[in-house]
Amino acid sequence: GRFPSTLQQARRLPSSGTAPTAAMPDENVTEGLSGSKDGEAARQKMQIKSFTAWVNLHLKQAGMAVENLKTDFGDGIKLLRLVEIISEEELGKYNQNPVSKFQKVENLNIPLKYINSFLKEIGIRNTYSAENIIDEDMTLILGMVWSLILRYNVADISEGDKTAKEGLLLWAKTKVEEVSKGEVKVSNFHNSWQDGLAFNCLIQAYRPDLVQYQKLNKSAKVDNLNHAFDLANDKLEIPRLLDATDMVSMRPDEKSVMTYVSFFWKVFAANKRKKIAAERITNVLQRELAYRDLMEQYKLNGEQLGRWIKLKTAFFQAEPNCNSQAELEVEMKRHVMEYGRGEKPTKLNELNDLEALHSSITSRLASLGRTFIPTEDTSLKVLNRWWEELTYAEQAYEANLRLKLKNLKRVEYYIKLHHSKASKLEDWLGDKERWLGKPSDAAANGAAAAPPADADETPPAGPVPRKSSFVGMLKSTGSSFGNRAASPEADGEGAKPTMVDMKALEKVASPPTPKGQRASKGVKVVPLHDGPSESVADVQAKLNMLTAHNEELSGRQATVPELDKLLAKIGELGCPPMRQFSLTNRTSVIKERIKDLEALGTESEQRLREEYAHQQKMDEMRLVFAKKAEALNRAMEERVDTFSEIFVVDTVAEAEQQVAEIDGYRESLEALQCDLDAIAAYAEEMGSMRISRNPYSRFGMPDLLAHMSRCEAALEARQVSVQEALAHQQQIDATKKAFAAAADAILEFVKAERAKLDEVAPPGLVIQPDDTAAIEKGKAMGSALDALMAPDAKEGRDAKLLPAQELSDKLMEAAELDNPYTAQTIMTLKTQIDLLDKVLRDKRSFVEGQLARAQAEITSEQHEEIKKVFYHFDKTKDGLLNQLEFAAAIKAMDFEIGDHEQQPTFLRFAKEGQRAEEPAAMTIDLSGFTTFVLQQYKDNDTKDTLFAAFETVANGKDTLSAEDIRAAIPQEEADYLLSQLELKDGDHGLEYKKFTEAIYGGT
Repeated sequence: GRFPSTLQQARRLPSSGTAPTAAMPDENVTEGLSGSKDGEAARQKMQIKSFTAWVNLHLKQAGMAVENLKTDFGDGIKLLRLVEIISEEELGKYNQNPVSKFQKVENLNIPLKYINSFLKEIGIRNTYSAENIIDEDMTLILGMVWSLILRYNVADISEGDKTAKEGLLLWAKTKVEEVSKGEVKVSNFHNSWQDGLAFNCLIQAYRPDLVQYQKLNKSAKVDNLNHAFDLANDKLEIPRLLDATDMVSMRPDEKSVMTYVSFFWKVFAANKRKKIAAERITNVLQRELAYRDLMEQYKLNGEQLGRWIKLKTAFFQAEPNCNSQAELEVEMKRHVMEYGRGEKPTKLNELNDLEALHSSITSRLASLGRTFIPTEDTSLKVLNRWWEELTYAEQAYEANLRLKLKNLKRVEYYIKLHHSKASKLEDWLGDKERWLGKPSDAAANGAAAAPPADADETPPAGPVPRKSSFVGMLKSTGSSFGNRAASPEADGEGAKPTMVDMKALEKVASPPTPKGQRASKGVKVVPLHDGPSESVADVQAKLNMLTAHNEELSGRQATVPELDKLLAKIGELGCPPMRQFSLTNRTSVIKERIKDLEALGTESEQRLREEYAHQQKMDEMRLVFAKKAEALNRAMEERVDTFSEIFVVDTVAEAEQQVAEIDGYRESLEALQCDLDAIAAYAEEMGSMRISRNPYSRFGMPDLLAHMSRCEAALEARQVSVQEALAHQQQIDATKKAFAAAADAILEFVKAERAKLDEVAPPGLVIQPDDTAAIEKGKAMGSALDALMAPDAKEGRDAKLLPAQELSDKLMEAAELDNPYTAQTIMTLKTQIDLLDKVLRDKRSFVEGQLARAQAEITSEQHEEIKKVFYHFDKTKDGLLNQLEFAAAIKAMDFEIGDHEQQPTFLRFAKEGQRAEEPAAMTIDLSGFTTFVLQQYKDNDTKDTLFAAFETVANGKDTLSAEDIRAAIPQEEADYLLSQLELKDGDHGLEYKKFTEAIYGGT
């Protein structure tokens, strides 16, 4: 059949070879054969067979054939059609039914004119005439056919050094020796091919699936030749130009063998072009698959991140479902530790990775003139807007949590304060109820209203030294007025009181507290009506005590509004309903007990009034003392309660406010000291009147002195606690400010480093092939990025985190989880540093990818092969090749260049003036030759090169078949390509032009 189109487009290099002509001596015609007539006849016979097969290979396209070269060209028709077919040109009109010799000559002159026009170009000096054909001159006819073979098949046998012939021989020798590992030697185009091994090795070099050289029988020459000829004809579409028997029985004809080997070169050169083209397409498809995977990964990650952001935003927009301080603290810890330091930084990393992936995809597509447009819900603009909304919702949620936690802490504080006040009031009520003689159910009611066993109580303060005062003087003189532990001598004869019965007063003042009841601190409770009154003084004392009780009751009743106010505050701050109910119920019970106590007081007064006739008015002085003592005791108890109250400080300002209040407390304590000194002076005056006991007062001077000591100790303890809280809060505040400053420094550093990276390797960088300046600039960028990726540079970036890490650890140890001076945490800062490293790696990878696209890499073996071929064809040994040597060398390298491309290609890499003896001669040095070969291997990533690659695989057609694709491209890439190509209208082929254009400039 007709040559495959790839063979028709094969490179045709000019040659200086000769062909036999009528004027050439016989030794040229029979070159390489013995001079015997038998040898010459055998050679010619073999040549006739191979040339006839070659001619018929082409004439078959026109439905013609020759059986005898000597006669079948006689009318000129078949010769004319042969020349038209192989030249792909129309030679003009001719006589289709020539009868006369004139008509035949006229027909012959048409193709012979065309043949004679290129004989000088291929190195043949003589010409052919119609008479040579008509006269059936077999030698000249064979010479004419050889001229056509030279021009359109071998095209490089030259006169003189025969450079191109050596190129074909070197190519064949290299391939055969590679397969046989040097066992089969090729040194010529005759007996080196006689045993068939070289042909089989040549086939195996390109189609190892067809031949296994090691299994051939080296002595079975005819079998080996037929095996190779059959495979070449059936699998490679190389016509069977040679006869195995002729090859073995005689020395093979060199031109016939050369013609046959040239077919192998053309087929394999075309296959190599297809292979290179397929590799280029495969590389593009692999890149497109990688880009597709990156874009799918971006979409998947973007959708997952978007769903998470929406879910978390909805969660943060809902009200926290926490009703107690413990639940809120657990939620706050979960929010800060699990979400703030775990989940959120992870998702922020994912967002940063998504941004880096978007930048990477955008940059890579930009280098191809394409734009990356993700779906709306996965676009960075939308995701960043959602992230901002999440941040706002998160901050509002955290603020809500903190407000609720702060309120509940206040609730706990007010509950403890309520409990403290209620407990004191309940203790007092219990004492008074027992004192007034309430029935036994009072104890049960009191017990029911008593606080739980684990409730906090204000511990009594220990005594502290005080300045010398009138009270101290009383201690030093041993005065026992008002002291229930006074010496018995004070009650002896001669110490009778003028107004009261001291025995009765002692009985009222010091009975034991009943078992199971809680008495006031340091006070023994004796029922007011414990037995009948023994004297007027006894009754009067009880009336006076009842009066004091009523006054104290009025004072104690002031606590009830305070409890109500605390309940209101507790309710406003969101106290859980059950706790609020319990507190309200407790307050209600206290109010009922106060009412009951008022009733008991009224009842007691009535009873005492009935006995009033038997009593005398208590001594004014005792009553005054009792009132002052009661008032002072109540005031001191209130001071102790105030000084011992729990305080909570969350800021430096709150701590400073507590410190400022200490001075006010000291002033109030000094006022109490003045009152105590006045009472002590009054007690000394009563002592001078020999009044040793006071039935009207529950407190003696030792009690009041002890109470004052507790006041002073409580104040000192509060001052110490407040100062410690202030110092701690100041230290925490300073640490938070320092962390915020360190965070700002890290962010500025990251910003500066990002700017530096953009300067070193600008976004959207494109390094085009053959752009030397851009390639050098890219290498400089790579070196600069390598320096930034060096271990010491990495350690330097990581070291930026150390100050912030130390400050963060201190805040963690102090359980300080919020920082009003910055929104950054150590995890978000580390994320910024890690992202900087990632961007650096991505830029380095991108620059490497750009350089890889712009520069093709060759192996050391390929470089050695280039040098070997170059120096083989450097006939002058001056390190330079002329155009003919260059043409032969590239053929030996297995590259094929058409006639119209040959000279422009040579001139593109050649330079003038490299040979001193020929200054105007254009020559190529080793560097230029290497550059040429390098560009043949280089996978230029452009629309034109991809289109040309598709065109090569499609054998010049503008469509591809699925079989073409699967034969040339690996399965995964082939499946992807088939899914992208469309059927051409009115054709069964797949159009590749639209796909190519979409790759370079589509979206």
